[in-house]
Amino acid sequence: MKRPTLIPSRWFFLAALSLVGGYIGWLLTESLHEQFGENGQGRSGFFTFLLSYVLLVGIVLVLSWLNFRGPFRWWLLSDKKWTYWTWLVLLTWLTFEGLQFRKGYEQEFVDENVLVTLVFVGIVIGFGYVADAFRVRREQLVLHQQKTEAELRALKSQINPHFLFNALNTIYNEADAAENETVAELVQQLAGIMRFTLQETQKDFTTVEREIAFLEKYLALQQARLPKREGLRIEAQMDYDGRPARIAPLLLIPFVENAFQYGISLQQDSFIALKLEVEEGKLVFQIRNSISPQAAQKQGHGTGIKNVKQRLELIYPNRYGLSAEGNSGMFEVLLRIQLEEK
Repeated sequence: MKRPTLIPSRWFFLAALSLVGGYIGWLLTESLHEQFGENGQGRSGFFTFLLSYVLLVGIVLVLSWLNFRGPFRWWLLSDKKWTYWTWLVLLTWLTFEGLQFRKGYEQEFVDENVLVTLVFVGIVIGFGYVADAFRVRREQLVLHQQKTEAELRALKSQINPHFLFNALNTIYNEADAAENETVAELVQQLAGIMRFTLQETQKDFTTVEREIAFLEKYLALQQARLPKREGLRIEAQMDYDGRPARIAPLLLIPFVENAFQYGISLQQDSFIALKLEVEEGKLVFQIRNSISPQAAQKQGHGTGIKNVKQRLELIYPNRYGLSAEGNSGMFEVLLRIQLEEK
């Protein structure tokens, strides 16, 4: 038996739009015929009048959009609300003065000009909030999609994690029994990194303590694999005041990975200097590393930093500052975030 073909929902929309548009068009045609009959000049005047209103609405929408792209984002969304409201007061005054000038400053039009000014400013304000609501919704959908994709990638890479943890525990026990404290410590650090990656990335946020512990384990493993020589320096300082705070998991590690990938050379002197401070919910992360000529040639296009910027914009809009630049054989990243309380 052949299944009936379902009519796409867009056809219902087009049918409804045609019906309503045709009905209003018919009423308008009848109204024009009733008012002007066969008077072509009258009809032309009406359409000129109608076009002027369409252009006026278009101008108002354009000005509202410019306000949303400019002052609304520059001042209202960057903790400078007083500047935005001051701008609106100035815009209100300029609009009113423009209308007064158009009417020759006649007193009988003051109330009309006040009403038009309030309507215009109301449209400007409302447009900004509606457009921003759509922007936030769109960013939430993108963030949700990225989170879902990341979870799927993590699931694909989880080849029986319990088996891996059990294997690491076995190696750790063997190293501990052989009194090889270095190997035992490294296995323990690796297990901690794997556990954090598999468990904490399933959450939107993790505690600052866990993120710092993860970075410390990663640094310990990296330092263990590198040779001990005078021309190779790795410095790390992490200070945390202990106040409850949350951070998006694995947010800082791309910067550290890039520093080791492009900042460490076994042929010449190189260094990495990392500093992390979290105080009163404010995070300041700074990492500097040398750049060898070989690393500069293979550095690519900064995909890792680009992805972090996208995450920051979605998770911490208007609550972060990020600079990443290289010069004189050195690359430096400075990140500031106003974290969320735990």
